[in-house]
Amino acid sequence: MRLLGTRGTDEAGDKEGWATANTAWIIVSHLLTGIVLYAALGWLLSLWLGRAPLLIGAGALLGMFLSLYLIHRRLEATSSGKDQAVPDRATRILRDHRRGGAA
Repeated sequence: MRLLGTRGTDEAGDKEGWATANTAWIIVSHLLTGIVLYAALGWLLSLWLGRAPLLIGAGALLGMFLSLYLIHRRLEATSSGKDQAVPDRATRILRDHRRGGAA
């Protein structure tokens, strides 16, 4: 049991926890930004062409798929050691998933 104000020995676990949280927030922000950006582009295009619901929906779907592709490419680059910006824990999770086994 840790007392308030004392420093624990699980600093590495805390660091990995924050790295995982940062990775999760990066993924969520990529998804939301892609959907909102391409839906807005679809809305602008629909103002010009006059097909509002169709182009807004198509823009949102395109943004979602492009965001997922970007996230996939980033995690793929991390697993082969090309990108060091994504935390190590994300790399290990991805490698374990590809091997089909648990940690």
